[in-house]
Amino acid sequence: MSNVSGIGDAYHWSIFKIAEAFGMHRDTVKKRLLAANAPVAGTVRGNPVYALQHVGPALFGSKPEASNSLHDPSTMEPKERKDWFQSENERIKLEKEQRKLIPIDEVVVVYSSMRKAVVQVLETIPDILERDCALTPQAVSTVQKSIDDLRYTIQEKSYEACAVELTQEGEGDIIEEE
Repeated sequence: MSNVSGIGDAYHWSIFKIAEAFGMHRDTVKKRLLAANAPVAGTVRGNPVYALQHVGPALFGSKPEASNSLHDPSTMEPKERKDWFQSENERIKLEKEQRKLIPIDEVVVVYSSMRKAVVQVLETIPDILERDCALTPQAVSTVQKSIDDLRYTIQEKSYEACAVELTQEGEGDIIEEE
């Protein structure tokens, strides 16, 4: 004679059946069920069975303490911290290859060459205005003063920006150009 079981028993699974259904190892399923204090729904042939309504959150629910410190390495377990740092290093390497991250020394060199090109053009403007436009010496002097103020502002702003970036990175001293 066969046993007739209730329809509710279809939703009570053993650790083996849960592991097989979700493609997980039995030890992992057992560990997560114990960690989540999932209640045992009954026993079948001496083995505990669990209600699926408790299995899902136990296996796939997020850890509340992990969500608060998701990206804080100081609160991670050693293995998680090692994995996190390795993934961050790989992300940085990828972003460097894709040129989304550019090394600071390269940025300083490019910015410096652009600044020098602009300053060189600015230095020739008074001569061009005097020679080609017949500006008076007083007008040329006024233009020269405005250009000198602009050069000084460019020098100060670029020095400040580079100084802040370099001191944050700790990559050495900055030598001011006069």
